[in-house]
Amino acid sequence: MRIADYLGKFWTGAEVMYGVIIAMTFTSMLRGVPFILQGILTKIVLAALFCCIAWGIADGLFYLWERNYIIRRENKTIELSKRGEEKEPALTLVGEQLDDTILRNIPPENRLHLYEKLVQFLSTVQEREKFSARGALTIVIGTFLLSAGAGLIVVAPFFLIDTVGQALNVSNLCGILLLFVVGYTRALERTFLSKIMMGFASSCIGILISAITVILGG
Repeated sequence: MRIADYLGKFWTGAEVMYGVIIAMTFTSMLRGVPFILQGILTKIVLAALFCCIAWGIADGLFYLWERNYIIRRENKTIELSKRGEEKEPALTLVGEQLDDTILRNIPPENRLHLYEKLVQFLSTVQEREKFSARGALTIVIGTFLLSAGAGLIVVAPFFLIDTVGQALNVSNLCGILLLFVVGYTRALERTFLSKIMMGFASSCIGILISAITVILGG
């Protein structure tokens, strides 16, 4: 399975955005610096890349932790649903999981009716199996590749271009284009204009977050 099958399109794109923002936060320190020792430049660039790598691995582990927690909670809900007339604990767990979804737009009494039907169906199903090792590796390796890959694209110009200013401009352009692509692929509407607008919005949000991080000394 693809990483998006586990995280969803939104959070898969978010990992790329995180990598871009982290890397641009580091490289932005080079703005206005006409000359810098190669050793210091290399340390800054590598620090940016390693931070993206660490973020990707850590985020993957958190996603895995959340996935296992969700499976345990779902199994608990199924177990409670099988307890004959004692359905209140099961209804409570179902509500905790679904009240903060699109179902919040349904009046509470109608929601309760849906939850009762759902508990009735859950009482007939088997508990979920534990999360597979393959799935765990897919999540951790996937988030690592997304974050580290985005960071690598942003810092690569500093290894390929000798002039710091030019390298920074190309680096920023690469980061902005990556943010645009993430937004473009996330658009809910399938029209070309809506995709362009979503890509532009993602670029602006990423740039704003990077700027705020830099201003705050991040």
